[in-house]
Amino acid sequence: MTKKPAIFFFKASAVCIIEDDGNDGCGFISEVFLQNLLGNNKSAKDTLAIQVRLSVPSLGFFKGMLMRTPFLTGPPIKLAPSMRKVKASPISNVDDRACLMITQAGRCPSKDNGYIGRMLNPYDKRSLPKSFCPKRLNKNSEMIPRLFRALNVETITVDEYIKKSMKVIHLNHAYVVGVSDPTGNLPTGTVFISGMWDQEVCSLERIFITRSPCIQATDGRVVPMVIHKPISMPQEHWDWLKKLPFGVIIFSKPVPGMKPLPEHIAKGDLDGDRYFICWNANILNQVCADPIVDEPVDIGEETKYIPSNDWLKEAQSLMINAIVIEEVEALTGKLWCLASKAADSSDLFMKDPDSIALANAFNQALEFTKHGRKIQLPYHLHSLVPVRLQKHLCIV
Repeated sequence: MTKKPAIFFFKASAVCIIEDDGNDGCGFISEVFLQNLLGNNKSAKDTLAIQVRLSVPSLGFFKGMLMRTPFLTGPPIKLAPSMRKVKASPISNVDDRACLMITQAGRCPSKDNGYIGRMLNPYDKRSLPKSFCPKRLNKNSEMIPRLFRALNVETITVDEYIKKSMKVIHLNHAYVVGVSDPTGNLPTGTVFISGMWDQEVCSLERIFITRSPCIQATDGRVVPMVIHKPISMPQEHWDWLKKLPFGVIIFSKPVPGMKPLPEHIAKGDLDGDRYFICWNANILNQVCADPIVDEPVDIGEETKYIPSNDWLKEAQSLMINAIVIEEVEALTGKLWCLASKAADSSDLFMKDPDSIALANAFNQALEFTKHGRKIQLPYHLHSLVPVRLQKHLCIV
């Protein structure tokens, strides 16, 4: 596949909506159907997941990830309810079409992760191309090193890893796409990372995870990693998981009614988010992340904003209001700088109350185009924001 979006048409009968498993933004696609869709070549067979936009007039418009699986029965594409962004057409009963578009660079694994997978596989003796240059960490400005330090990793340990990781042989981190568990049998609160199940690097049986932007200390977590077959998992499922190439992090299903694991990691979801993972032993032995505690899904928070009957016109009006968008983008950048400055000037670093409040406001600003609501910030911090942007703020 090229990096250009790929568009496919097929019958709507190939698609259905499944029961919500608690993880937002990810459905499943039959391995056979996926390989046929992509041309039955090596790239198709190595594809783990695809990020899609899917229009099915009889069901609605959907966006998110589709993770491959051999365990489907019935229609080959199963969509999570959370993937639906627009309801079905009122005249859908006469339309049996479906259109699927794979987003640009929406195929997993990425080329870089294909090379990292080679490096992790002790049985793969192929040399890596000289052009391979994975994303580096920058000790001076990068979010990840700052987060490590906020979680009590010694500066010397962070700097040493950054220096060593410049050589591919010492690379102990990657950026992978999050997906739902196609087996449904991973223990709650755990992850499985494809292509890493039996490697020496997994001996600690835990992994550090975050996602961008990570501006708060609670955005980094250490999560148990499954490297042995869970008791409740059929052998067939485990054998299939072990054969997957490197490139995705598979999240277990949450306890019904509880927040899914990705939401505890920098408010992530599974609609295409790329997660930073690190398996460096020195960092894992020092990092002190807050434990993940089960929290009920906040139904009240979800229902605070009720769209009017003119929600589409309101959304379009918001999106085309260039002045507002420009101002909020400026505010977003300002809040990022203020949160970082508050952290740097405090002994508490990223755990400083003002830094946390500014970081919360930054995260709200990122979501502005979805809801248009004012951004909550304690009043004593309003004066830090340029006067022309303060109209977008409200008091917590």
